[in-house]
Amino acid sequence: MKKLAFLGLGAAALALSACGGSNEADTLNAEDAQNMESEALNNLAAEAANAELEALGNQAQQLEAENAADTNAAEVVDNSVTSPSEVEDDVQGM
Repeated sequence: MKKLAFLGLGAAALALSACGGSNEADTLNAEDAQNMESEALNNLAAEAANAELEALGNQAQQLEAENAADTNAAEVVDNSVTSPSEVEDDVQGM
């Protein structure tokens, strides 16, 4: 019987000691952790946005370079095409 009473008092003491702690420290630590997590997420989002802007800038430069190359190629093709009047003159001369 003494062992059972000792076991009951020990269990009650453990239960009460678990509930009697200060929750303020836990709450503050949780808030600090949440703030650190939100700062980390904000930093990651900013880095991703900067990387996206850089990628779009590179893509725009590539498109401009391709457009300039296509324009130069079109000018070369236009200069080498025989005009219709020359073709008509050749046909009439036959």
